[in-house]
Amino acid sequence: MTDQAGGVLPGPDLVAGELRGYRQFELRADGLYPTVHSECGPWDGRLEKARCAADGDHAAPAAACRCGLYGWYLPGSATVALGPVSAVVSVRGRCILGDRGFRAAEGRIEAVALPSSVRWTPSAARRTRQMLAERYPRTAVYDSTRQMLKDYPPQDVRGLGIDPPPDRSRTLRTAVVALWAAVLLPTYALAAFQGEPRAAAVASWWPLLVLLAVGWQVGLVWLFTRLLALQSGSPGGGGPPSP
Repeated sequence: MTDQAGGVLPGPDLVAGELRGYRQFELRADGLYPTVHSECGPWDGRLEKARCAADGDHAAPAAACRCGLYGWYLPGSATVALGPVSAVVSVRGRCILGDRGFRAAEGRIEAVALPSSVRWTPSAARRTRQMLAERYPRTAVYDSTRQMLKDYPPQDVRGLGIDPPPDRSRTLRTAVVALWAAVLLPTYALAAFQGEPRAAAVASWWPLLVLLAVGWQVGLVWLFTRLLALQSGSPGGGGPPSP
């Protein structure tokens, strides 16, 4: 078990059976690639075995290294980015347990949720489902991340001595939507005016409109930065995540 700085702490680091986690993959025509170290190739369709990307002479995962198959205990931090495929993984064997997630020796993909860019394109969705059925026959495929998480909820890991910090991703995503709506609604309302009324309103309120536009952009950047920060670092400690 490691702390946030990557130091080794006393505690359980071997999980009997399987441990459920959440992560994302890069979707390609030939499989699901890890978002970090994609040069290692796609995950195996049945059982992926961890290997050190730095060609370290040790079995993965190692407490003093960054290697191992990673995942988060809670789904929020693993479903932030909109482009990759959100997935549920089950891992086994030796596991380095961190505060928010783990690095494991072996794992399999239990379920995936197709990104909206694929779901909204029938031909792409058809090709993707065919590839997943061939390469990952044991993996359930969902159109909805919410439904996937309903069928594969987080496990209670407090029995392993782990108490994950609260998942703030949903609150941050709600703030992004609210901030977006706070600008779009007044913009549509202003567009409803025609001719001189709209010109007069813009002339009277342009300093406030400029200030609101700048504040809106700054707020969105800050919120997106906070969201992406939830995925940064290794969930199992020891630096950036491994495959």
